[in-house]
Amino acid sequence: MAGEQIEIKFKTNFFSKEKTIILSNESLSLSCNNSVITQFNNEDIKGCRFGVRWIRGVEFYIGRLYCIDLKNDDDKMIKIRLRSVYGINKSMLHKKYGKILNLLYDYYFDEKISNYINQIENGTDVEMGGVIFKKEGVCLKLKNTSDFIKWGDLNTRAYSYYYTLSSKEKPDLYKVFTYLTDWNVSFVYSIS
Repeated sequence: MAGEQIEIKFKTNFFSKEKTIILSNESLSLSCNNSVITQFNNEDIKGCRFGVRWIRGVEFYIGRLYCIDLKNDDDKMIKIRLRSVYGINKSMLHKKYGKILNLLYDYYFDEKISNYINQIENGTDVEMGGVIFKKEGVCLKLKNTSDFIKWGDLNTRAYSYYYTLSSKEKPDLYKVFTYLTDWNVSFVYSIS
């Protein structure tokens, strides 16, 4: 992938303008009509969240909205939305959503996660999503208190829409993360 640049074209819906997300080893950019709307350098990407939101009709769900949000230190955001209504282009958009996420991991997130793990192993505390990762375990910041869980006592559970960290000894000591609304849940998931 060294020196490669990948472009993925997408439309939020049938009537929107076509946009292009450009991924490279140095930067990530979103453009429309060949002009860059937003661009982040690789090291500036500080947050991500993603997931599927259902589109509700009067009586039942009529579609889905694939969401990917990225932000930098200045809280500038790149929002990617892929919408399928009444099943139109559903499988094509699902594949495109998966491809974008896989490329984001390949180009940006895998290296960041490895760096965080190395920092933790070297004794540096890393705080992310209300969790402080330490060499000995994790500290959950809950309702104005902090509770420590050793690595051997840590229990994790991954579901379609959310992820939990909890203590095996004290099951009532837990923290819930929602992929679509909480920032950096994928980092918390990978590190834990």
